[in-house]
Formats: sequence, structure tokens, C-alpha cells
Amino acid sequence: IDKRTIEKFEKEAAELGKGS
Repeated sequence: IDKRTIEKFEKEAAELGKGS
């Protein structure tokens, strides 16, 4: 998995956490 992909996944997960 590419490092950028991991960072993007973590960013999206963080945004989902805020939304929740």
C-alpha cells in the first residue's frame, strides 16, 4: 500500500469521526 494512500485513508477516517 502506498504511503499517500494510507494518509488519505486516515484523513477520511478522521473526517468520518468528526461527522459522527
